Amino acid sequence: NEPGLPTGVFATRGGAFYANADKFIIRVSGRGAHAAHPEEGTDVIVAASQIIQGLQSLTSRSFNTLDSLVLSITRIDAGKTWNVLPGSAEFGGTARTHDLNVRAGLEARVRALVTHFAEAAGAEATLSWHAGPPVLVNDAHWARVASEIAEQAGYRVQTADLHLGGEDFAFYLQQVPGAFVSIGSASAFGLHHASFNPDEALIAPAARYFAQLAQHALQQLNARCRDAILT
Repeated sequence: NEPGLPTGVFATRGGAFYANADKFIIRVSGRGAHAAHPEEGTDVIVAASQIIQGLQSLTSRSFNTLDSLVLSITRIDAGKTWNVLPGSAEFGGTARTHDLNVRAGLEARVRALVTHFAEAAGAEATLSWHAGPPVLVNDAHWARVASEIAEQAGYRVQTADLHLGGEDFAFYLQQVPGAFVSIGSASAFGLHHASFNPDEALIAPAARYFAQLAQHALQQLNARCRDAILT
């Protein structure tokens, strides 16, 4: 269900497709103070802001620009009122990559940056890193089969671009060869948007496609089993 594609368009690719989807939480701690006397405390909001700025430049300055990766800060929580500097600030976000080495390197660089920026501000910081779904890797054979059947079913088939979204179907593909595919739903808003509104005309053709794909796949797997028994 891909809202970025028009209805009637089908896309997939062999190899890496969707990204590792990791979550992180950073907590900056210091000493609270009256807003009129910041010198008596540790301004954790400034410290958190400096860490965030550093993280935003990390992907473009510590990694090859040809690597597919993104790091986004998605929330921040600090303070309860207008005239007090809080003693802590917490923010978090997500990191997406397609390469296991880049994934490990990014986590290590984030940890180092958080520690050093906090120390420079006279604060302390902790980082919790939560590994999410791994990179989704399509089997080349089944991606090709899925595309061939889609073409027979009347879809306009194209090769999908690398996707920085996360997809837990990746866990299935670590156990059984298969392929994740995208079928256009032509929504003006994305999957996580409150106004997501897919074109329902996609439903019946998609159902027919998957039935046809399942039938073809079972025939192919049955032929493989028969050939294995005979040999």
